[in-house]
Amino acid sequence: MGFLMVALMQALVVTPDVAALADARVMESEPARTVRELSPDDMLLFALTLDGRTVTDGLTAYGTPEEPWLPVGELARLLDLDLAVMPDEGRIEGTLGEDRRAIFIDLATRTARVGGRDVALSPSEVGVMPTDIYIRAGALAGILPIDFAVDVEALTITLRPRETLPVQARAARLRRLQGLSRPGSNAEEAVLQIDTPYRLASPPAFDAILEAVTDSRREQAVSRRYDLRFAGDLLYSNVQGYIGSDNEGVPSTARLMLERRSSEGALPFGATRMSLGDIFTPTLALGPRSVAGRGIAFSTAPLSQANLLNTIDLRGELPIGYDVELYVNDVLRSGQRTPVEGRYEFLGVALVRGVNVIRIVTYGPRGERSEVVRVVNAGGGLLPKGETAIDIGLIQQQPLLRFRGQAMEDSGIGGVGDPRLVLSVAHGLTETFSLIGGASLYSSSAGDQREMATLGVRASLWGFAVQLDAAGDQSGGLALASGASGNILGTPVYLRHSEYRDGFIDETGLTGGVDRPLVRKTVLTASRNLPLPGFSLPVSMSLMRDGFADGGTSWTATARTSTSLLRTLVSTGVDYTRDTSGTGATQERMIGTFDLSRLINFTWQLRGSLSYDLLPEARMRGASVTIDRSVGDRLAMRLGYGQSFGEMRDGTVQGGLVLRMPFGDFALTGDYATASKDWRVGLRIAFGALFDPDRRRYALTPPGPSTSASVVFRSFIDADEDGVFSPGDEPVPQVGIGGGARQSLTREDGRALVTGLSAGPTGRLQVDTGNVDRLYLATPPATIGFAPRPGQVLHIPYAMTAAGEVWARIFLRRGGEDVGISAVRVQLMREGQPALTAATEYDGSVIFSNVPAGRYLLELDPDQARSLRMRLKAPVELAVAPDGAQEIQAEIVFDRDGT
Repeated sequence: MGFLMVALMQALVVTPDVAALADARVMESEPARTVRELSPDDMLLFALTLDGRTVTDGLTAYGTPEEPWLPVGELARLLDLDLAVMPDEGRIEGTLGEDRRAIFIDLATRTARVGGRDVALSPSEVGVMPTDIYIRAGALAGILPIDFAVDVEALTITLRPRETLPVQARAARLRRLQGLSRPGSNAEEAVLQIDTPYRLASPPAFDAILEAVTDSRREQAVSRRYDLRFAGDLLYSNVQGYIGSDNEGVPSTARLMLERRSSEGALPFGATRMSLGDIFTPTLALGPRSVAGRGIAFSTAPLSQANLLNTIDLRGELPIGYDVELYVNDVLRSGQRTPVEGRYEFLGVALVRGVNVIRIVTYGPRGERSEVVRVVNAGGGLLPKGETAIDIGLIQQQPLLRFRGQAMEDSGIGGVGDPRLVLSVAHGLTETFSLIGGASLYSSSAGDQREMATLGVRASLWGFAVQLDAAGDQSGGLALASGASGNILGTPVYLRHSEYRDGFIDETGLTGGVDRPLVRKTVLTASRNLPLPGFSLPVSMSLMRDGFADGGTSWTATARTSTSLLRTLVSTGVDYTRDTSGTGATQERMIGTFDLSRLINFTWQLRGSLSYDLLPEARMRGASVTIDRSVGDRLAMRLGYGQSFGEMRDGTVQGGLVLRMPFGDFALTGDYATASKDWRVGLRIAFGALFDPDRRRYALTPPGPSTSASVVFRSFIDADEDGVFSPGDEPVPQVGIGGGARQSLTREDGRALVTGLSAGPTGRLQVDTGNVDRLYLATPPATIGFAPRPGQVLHIPYAMTAAGEVWARIFLRRGGEDVGISAVRVQLMREGQPALTAATEYDGSVIFSNVPAGRYLLELDPDQARSLRMRLKAPVELAVAPDGAQEIQAEIVFDRDGT
């Protein structure tokens, strides 16, 4: 009997870590991966220090003290890192450092990429809990610019940054260090998911940009233009509208669309998207490309899926004065500085097979920078067995709304005002073989009406994604295309060749126009991370050859790369074209670009660009540099200089001041040409408006509520625990809310208006109560999830309850002494509430933080108690008072037949 008691004591006191590690579970997903789902029995608490100051004394970790698994999400919140950690999706994404190095980790596809380089991250080095993703300290040091010095005896981790962290920059700027640790772990046991159903009608959100400009070259005194946008719910869908003017202030462009989305395919007929109004038609493998017009669209394809050609079309809103850059797998692919009908458009963006991280970076006239990340898994067009994807678009090639005298824009392929019907269907026959087909009725660039059909297959053969397509039209035109994508010597490669006969027109590869029809086309793309001393260089290359009916050819080649040098994001590229006519005449041109971007001390935004010709002769084309500086939260400055070379050689000096107010932005800008002596002065006013559901009236905001989601957030101590703010409840100020365009804090009334949230399929907010002047508070989960959409205004009541702290010690009486027992799972039980569970430390102590006030029972975990045949010697009741601390001790005994 005594021997069994000793064995039990050894199991409880000596070896809890070994047992906990043995209980770690392996999760299986698609594709299968070996990632540990950590056991709560394996939890460690570390103190975290930075620059000699304690950031938190309760960093939750797992594993062994010598090599712990550290929580990436919690570290990101503590250190102000720009990282979004999604444990339910097994993904980490964001940027690092002043040069905004992109970071992307996807556990499902075993992808780990930082700053354009692949990082070795073994699945066994990653642990998953419901609220965070944990990575071993040694591996995490290779991802973040931080070394972790672990003091095993003191259970302290000292951070040694290899570059300035945002929290350090903020501390130097504000002369203070704000600890962002959450006060307890019980508040973050799950994501607080907010339901966002579509409504019959909601008050729309608005955005307006008004601009007045005068310059030395205008006959009239002042030119005026504006952009107006609105969005909201209507007829259980999302409605989005846009009106833009010309330089005379006369309305010239308008758009209106009604759309409903469901990432789960919960719409009628399993649709993921249904649109009505100004929409875009889908693209077929051969024949018609995506075109805008008024009509209706329907799709059952996943919202993040690339089309069946391993390419994707990207479109979005682009206000006046903004420009946008497109990065694919950390390489700058393209950019757009002037909006077309109020938006940007990148068509036919080539993707590699597998995971593609697409970043759309938008720069504003006030120095602001925003980034949207999309992750697209291009599978070569293969669908799961039995799954069917349908895309339909029926339009008339003109806007839904037209102003008197407005000319209809020609998309470059003809058919303005004509109908266009496109249908695409794909079906997965097996896991490695899919059948696709399509049909279309449209007006071609040749000016005639076309009726065409396509049929093709997608297959996986010997590790390559293989494509084969055939198409024909009613005039006898024929097309045949084949392609393959895969890895060759570690390089993702995509090759496609097309042949056209008897006048078939393929809009997806149209380059020569009506007067020079294509007869064949070959496209080759490749991307590779080139290993260099100390870093790797991501390179993207493409080569295209067109053959024309007149016997001529055209070659186009591009090479682009982006990397971080001296904490500066540097991008460079070369474009080469060689055109040979049917008579043998040849023209060559090679153009180079060089771009850089850096965020200095997280307050200065530096951007520069350089363009030059290499062929037919080497010469400079243009150069520019801009510097944006934020002076506090209210004022921003911009200085810039641009130089053009060649026949129209001139230099331009730019300057601007921006006043940022809670109700909008006011910008005064000007530029002066040093050679021509031309000048320009402009005044821009940008603001938004949304309906405040609390105050039942509209409120002015900074720009953005019509193109993204917004939140009216209210934090309060819920005295009656009904989850609704009512008389008697106490507002809680200084609660931080992250996830919008700017970090927000609740005011004295406990309210905060958060704008600039994502409008993608999913959105998240992070709540920080570290600055709340209350010692004990029980809070809802600190992570709030929702499904955002443009113009949406969510009302989120964040109901907290007054709480206390309970310190308990579980002991066993042996030889007249009380011996603390470790690894005993205990629970605080309250009627009608879920149990609060924790495990004792090495000395038998356990702390329950932020326990809501009320009466509780302390009990043993029933499963562990049953397994070890132990129980409390006597029932333990306690009353937890608000802002109070309780200390209790409880003796355990073993049943007689177990002693």
